[in-house]
Amino acid sequence: MIMKKNKLILFDWGNIVESHKTGYNLTNAFIDLFKSLGCLDTSNLISKLAIYNFSTITSLASLEDTYTKIKKDFNLNGTFSEFLNNYQYYFNKIDYYKEVRDFEISLKNKCYIGIFSNLLILDKERLDKEVGLENYDYVFLSYEFGYRKPDLKLYNLVQAKLPFSKEDILFIDDRLDNVEAALAFGWKSYQLSGLELAKIKKVCYDFISEEL
Repeated sequence: MIMKKNKLILFDWGNIVESHKTGYNLTNAFIDLFKSLGCLDTSNLISKLAIYNFSTITSLASLEDTYTKIKKDFNLNGTFSEFLNNYQYYFNKIDYYKEVRDFEISLKNKCYIGIFSNLLILDKERLDKEVGLENYDYVFLSYEFGYRKPDLKLYNLVQAKLPFSKEDILFIDDRLDNVEAALAFGWKSYQLSGLELAKIKKVCYDFISEEL
């Protein structure tokens, strides 16, 4: 029997559990959402939306202010209420990797586990539906802090809430900039996606088996 180690593995969500590349994915959802609101040009939509920093918006009131700007910039005709309703409709259609979710949860008897993800305030309900947040010991979502990865301010805020030393934390994320920030901060970190479950398993098991 393996005793639970006093170590923490933090998992990103997007492109780890939720699909950003295969099936009906994040890009599909954004395109369908914006088309439903009257957008005529969805080329390079994800890149164009990056400037709005959705995942640092801490309240629905602030999100509404941001939507007012987006509505003007993209010549949308949908109301904020329609934006909210359509967002939930299309984003709830996104595929996710149940095998990765199940593996993450299976580690709970071996070490501590958590979610550390850049999220829009509207995403938490969907995240909970996909992974079951009660299964995780720690949940850190960017919109709750007002900062997003790879800002080191966010890593510091997260570390301050943890009873683990930096060398006893492993972070798995699909984005290189987020991983590089974690490594610079002092965590162990690897760039992997949900399509690399075998590699995720090896990295996690190797980390758990290391001597404290």
